[in-house]
Amino acid sequence: MYTMRNRVAHGYFAVDFELVWKTIQHDLPGLYQLIRRALEQL
Repeated sequence: MYTMRNRVAHGYFAVDFELVWKTIQHDLPGLYQLIRRALEQL
């Protein structure tokens, strides 16, 4: 997440939008579920 943020924030016109879209589609749903489960255990 940290690396993705830095690339988007500082990459200016060199951002690979396909990579960002793939991350949104494939990685974020799993991360969301992990965070939800962690919060439910609090």
